Amino acid sequence: MSRNGFRVLDSDLHVIEPRDLYERYLDPRYKARAPRPLDSRQAYVSNWIVDGYGFPRPIGRGRPDAEARANAVLKDYAAAGFDSASQVKAMDVEGLDVAVLFRTLPVVCVDAFDPEFAVALCRGWNDWAADFVRPAPDRMKAAALLTLHDATLAAQELRRAVTQLGFVAGQLMPNPVNGVNLHDPKMDPLWEEAQRLGVPICFHPAPNNYSDTHFVNRFLTRPSATMAGGLNNPVELMAAIASMTAGGVLERFPRLKVAFLEGNCSWLPWLLWRIDEFWQMSKSGETAKLQGLPSEYFLRQCFISVDVDEDQVEWVVKKLGDDTLVFSTDYPHSDSHFPEATSLFLKLPLSEESKRKILWDNCARLYGFN
Repeated sequence: MSRNGFRVLDSDLHVIEPRDLYERYLDPRYKARAPRPLDSRQAYVSNWIVDGYGFPRPIGRGRPDAEARANAVLKDYAAAGFDSASQVKAMDVEGLDVAVLFRTLPVVCVDAFDPEFAVALCRGWNDWAADFVRPAPDRMKAAALLTLHDATLAAQELRRAVTQLGFVAGQLMPNPVNGVNLHDPKMDPLWEEAQRLGVPICFHPAPNNYSDTHFVNRFLTRPSATMAGGLNNPVELMAAIASMTAGGVLERFPRLKVAFLEGNCSWLPWLLWRIDEFWQMSKSGETAKLQGLPSEYFLRQCFISVDVDEDQVEWVVKKLGDDTLVFSTDYPHSDSHFPEATSLFLKLPLSEESKRKILWDNCARLYGFN
């Protein structure tokens, strides 16, 4: 299955959820509040509505050119309802040996949801994902969907997903929930449990969050898909990196592994330089007490994904090395380069050694694979 002699591990392969996911998997206590699809004509869902909140939240006219291409390229997979068999077929076409699966539309991301309901939504997705990967457990792994409405409940769900369902990571949005930052000690129960379990926390943004702190919401009054879509993921991940490093989380949990996915990596050298500079000027007055520079914690415990056509990655490697970079195709989203994503990555101006590390070695180290 390897491509051009490289083993390939996709750190962040997406699924398209079926329309009956919550009908089958959500705790019956929440049946009246179950997410429902807006389009009943197809087996999979492009739009959900939950308690009056729509997903995805509109931030512009979308990406018509990319969506037209995706509809043509993905028509056979869509006809199959994006089921498990079609997922493996897509992996074969793209040359992926193994992939870790992530959600598409995080319907849990509403600050106003009560914590028990938010966790029930996560639990339903996780139970569905466990069944989804079962036909090909050596090829498909899953990251547990989590929410920070309540860190103790999130830790319990991560424990269940890892110990009972065999999941290999936790996935969550990078922005605060109800104004509580990632570096707030209230969040420590989740970081502590992930460290104890030996699984990474993977931050993955999405541009459809109902939170006052969510970056993309500033574009709701004058929508722009280019500005919102182009900036949201990197900006949210930048803030998350600052929280986890300068905020002292990785100081308190030195064995915790963290990944920052689907937001590019070319800005990383600047960001770490910027945080280090301000830390050195401000550390005597900071609440968090660090033994090293914020960048040192990132390089010790963190990973970040590179887009398959992100040619600026060569400068990241020159400044920071290649030990923190992981690979992702973003199938089956409209901005994915499937089925040429792996081939595009192999054209990037990187050494063979760096490509080998990014395509497999670093991803395997992130998720604890042999």
